[in-house]
Amino acid sequence: MMNQLNKIFRSGLIVIILILTINCFFIFNNTLAQPINNSQRNQKVLESIELDTDLILSGANLQQREELKSEKYARMSQSPFTFYRATNSLFWQDFINDSRLGKFSNGNTKTWILGDCHVDNFGAFNNNKGEIIFDLNDFDESIVADYQYDLWRLATSIILVAEENYVISKSEQEEIIDSLSESYLDTLESYAGNDDETQIYFTEKNTSGEVKKTIEKAAEKTRQGMLDKWSKVVDGKRIFDSDNEDLGIASDAKKAIESEMLTYGKTLSGNLNYDPEHFKVKDVAQRLNAGLGSLGTPRYYLLIEGETDDLDDDYILDIKRQYQPNAYELFSLYDRLNYDSIFDNTAQRQAIGYKALIKHADDFLGWMKLVDNNPADGDFSGDYSVREISPYKKSLKTKKLKDKDSLIEVAQQWGKILATDHARADQDFDEKLVPYSFEKQVTKITDGKHKEFQELVREVAFQYAEQVKIDYRNFVSFVNRY
Repeated sequence: MMNQLNKIFRSGLIVIILILTINCFFIFNNTLAQPINNSQRNQKVLESIELDTDLILSGANLQQREELKSEKYARMSQSPFTFYRATNSLFWQDFINDSRLGKFSNGNTKTWILGDCHVDNFGAFNNNKGEIIFDLNDFDESIVADYQYDLWRLATSIILVAEENYVISKSEQEEIIDSLSESYLDTLESYAGNDDETQIYFTEKNTSGEVKKTIEKAAEKTRQGMLDKWSKVVDGKRIFDSDNEDLGIASDAKKAIESEMLTYGKTLSGNLNYDPEHFKVKDVAQRLNAGLGSLGTPRYYLLIEGETDDLDDDYILDIKRQYQPNAYELFSLYDRLNYDSIFDNTAQRQAIGYKALIKHADDFLGWMKLVDNNPADGDFSGDYSVREISPYKKSLKTKKLKDKDSLIEVAQQWGKILATDHARADQDFDEKLVPYSFEKQVTKITDGKHKEFQELVREVAFQYAEQVKIDYRNFVSFVNRY
């Protein structure tokens, strides 16, 4: 009997070792630290895009899938940057455990990261104190991982945007990327040995240039304006505007959402307590045409009562289906098992990532599970994040950055914001998940090596920007034949 158990144990151990070996082989042979074979690359790119798109559209019916896929591919074909925005899964396949990460990392340089960090995932919105801030604003891919993934993806996006919008030399682009890297490191160093990162966030008082102007423009918006955009008052009741082409009917989803409101209320962890009157469901609509990489993701807008019975102080909540982050499937078996032991579902993971990275995060953050009891024409079942739609949401218009100096000014602020968010998402947020001072670790590793750090970020960003442009041209050729 004991011999049989030993054989079973050894067999199981061999299987685990084989799985880990396969993981390691895949990971370390899937890195841009090695030369790219573009004859095989094109097929890999197309397969990645197809798989990612099919996953997102898995709940739609056949006709909807084809229509949404065609629309997504058309949007991706607009420029190398739009293509880059929509291919975060490809970015992770290319860089997971890239050998160059080890130069400025160790076991204690992981923190909560955005997981899809590019220039369009920064913007202005309100925090739970009613202040207008400028910060990271899309947490669907947030995860605990090495900080350099965010920095490398952001740097690549800056190059692509700079080349798209301006006639700017290679040396000027290098200055911009170096400014981003230096700002990031200097900011982390300023937090080493204190808790300033837990208090600092970015408003019109401590920003400048186009970032400050974006905040000021956002402050001109009103809740009334947001409500008028998405809803109307009929017979003394506010409902969603059925004439809005970005909204659709959601009768089955409305029933599912109504049945889950109390459960959602138990996931709130901010300054709000669940009040049935405040969270009364007034109307639900399907959100259409939203996003780029996430186009077609099941998503709903929920209209709830405001702080009073006045029709003009209502809130709109964004309820969005969440999938595993792209990094998850590429993690080692150990990291995936560890992830699974921490999070109950991926919508919970998204909300926790949001709270880790943002100071005074949205009080409406939470999650719910929806079940489609009538999936004949598409199935919306899944785990959904919940957050408020900010009445003050505003994007920075990168086309307003007219020259190298204005780009440097904004890049320095992007670097400062990203470093601040990474620093407060370590032991300051959750000592069990990230049990160390992230900023101290990175500051120690990069001490006296800022130039080398800048060179590495430049190398990665410029190399990958060129690869993105090659992938984009091949993708456009594919779409033209599609």
